[in-house]
Amino acid sequence: MANVMFMPQVLKDAPHVFGVFSDWTEDQADTQFVDTVTDSGTVLMGDAVGGQVVLTPSDCTVGDNDEAYLACPNEIFKVAAGKPLYGECRMKFSEVAGGVLNFAFAFQNAVGANSIIDTAGGLKVSGDTLGIYKAETTALKCVSVVNGGTATVSTSTFIPTAGTFYTFGIEVVELNSTQGSVVFTVDGVRLKDSNLLDIVHTITYASSTEMQVFIGLKLGAITNNDTLTSDYLGAFQQR
Repeated sequence: MANVMFMPQVLKDAPHVFGVFSDWTEDQADTQFVDTVTDSGTVLMGDAVGGQVVLTPSDCTVGDNDEAYLACPNEIFKVAAGKPLYGECRMKFSEVAGGVLNFAFAFQNAVGANSIIDTAGGLKVSGDTLGIYKAETTALKCVSVVNGGTATVSTSTFIPTAGTFYTFGIEVVELNSTQGSVVFTVDGVRLKDSNLLDIVHTITYASSTEMQVFIGLKLGAITNNDTLTSDYLGAFQQR
């Protein structure tokens, strides 16, 4: 019998899941991921072991609420029955002054300017958003909203340290045919609220819309040109 090449694992998985993943090994070209920057900020992929991307929201003229985002170019993710979703990003931030920077890892529709709201406003909730973020505070927060409905926002007990890499995770697990649970993790551990209970949000699928996955930051002061550095980002959903 003639030898037969076995199907690679990636092709075995392909009929069942879809998504995006990057180790940031190529120069930024607005293809696999698209950037949005203000005030001549930059999104740069450079020479770093394993690949990294650095988001800098301002040039030498730093302005309050200057921002930078990096998102997959198309809205390919959508919460729905039978469609579990998971996103993960390893990243770190720099912060000149503690409790000033805004940054996020999230799924959101129409990612762009003001996906992170000015003046510690958190993440945009006019459409669909599932995210982990910091909004001019020290502790991480979690948000979920579908179709611009009532947003659920939880403040966690986790206070990240500037300059330290963390792995952020967002998972949507089906509860029933109409609802799902959103779980938020850092380094594989569920974020907890002030009562030390796991932060788990319930969302309703009805009227949900498509989302991109993104990372981004917005400055909270005119003197601090803080940065966000990612080692990798991936998001996958059942087809």
